[in-house]
Amino acid sequence: MYSSPTRQTIILRSADMSCDDFGALFSRMFGNRYGDTPPPPKDIIIGGVYGRHDGVSFRRMHYRGDFTVEFPEPYDEITFVIPTAGRIIFNDSAESLGLPHIGLAIDKADLRSMRFVDNHAQHGMSISRAALTERLSSLLGRPIVHKLHFEPRVDLNSPAFQGIRALIDLATGTEFDLLLNAGSLMPSRLREMLVDAVLEAWPHNFSEALRRPEAQIAPRHVKQAIEYIQAHPEQLVSGTDLAGLVNVSLRALQEGFRRFVGTSIVAYQRQVRLERACDALKHSQSSSVTDVALQYGFSNVGRFCQYFQDAYGVSPAEMRKGLR
Repeated sequence: MYSSPTRQTIILRSADMSCDDFGALFSRMFGNRYGDTPPPPKDIIIGGVYGRHDGVSFRRMHYRGDFTVEFPEPYDEITFVIPTAGRIIFNDSAESLGLPHIGLAIDKADLRSMRFVDNHAQHGMSISRAALTERLSSLLGRPIVHKLHFEPRVDLNSPAFQGIRALIDLATGTEFDLLLNAGSLMPSRLREMLVDAVLEAWPHNFSEALRRPEAQIAPRHVKQAIEYIQAHPEQLVSGTDLAGLVNVSLRALQEGFRRFVGTSIVAYQRQVRLERACDALKHSQSSSVTDVALQYGFSNVGRFCQYFQDAYGVSPAEMRKGLR
């Protein structure tokens, strides 16, 4: 008989532990992720459920006592908070937040401290920017050439946000443990459900693109411009020159791209070049990151790496190694 592989436990359950005991258990299960942050006071009690898998965490937590968590180093993830009790103060702000009907999206790259007061409790998720960007790119079928930004505050009375809370309740419920432990694929499926729920329900600068129906038929000059860019990804042709090639004014071509492509001429060119570069990195181990960047018109390799990271959620080097 074959033995079942040992599966990593992804759920931590706390029936009101001291912060020291909770911290020790958390580190044992998920690593010392917050080792550089000062510990809370010893009299703080932490209870609830916390789960984490592959760049996505979900939680239903409550805290007894007031304390501050500091972040000496920025974290490249977005935290989504659905408060149920108490208040939170971000970055020593004079304003505290904790209305049960107001959901919060916090970019941890901008976060230096959080203070929990009045026995704060919450449902929440934290998702790495890489996971969000990679999934968004997959859903839209193209690289993400602009940074993803979420609406910082939302009205939780909307059914869409009630759906997110229900999903967190499901993921943190004891009944779901049996399903998570039933197969090795379930944690990844839950991760995808959580990411998709946020991308679909929480407003962001790509929400309209996700809801947009199939593209309308573009006029001939827009099609010709697209075909030229696709056929010559290594060439950095200006909008003026491109308009001349397809015999229309620059303004008409710009308006055509905005309406039928949903982006600017420059952004579309960058999108195509990033797609070709991504394909080259996936399938050619003989070409270096620098070679690929230069091949597709990125003279500044450092800027290419940043564009690529923003578009796909991983670096060009990681893509080349297959770490995606």
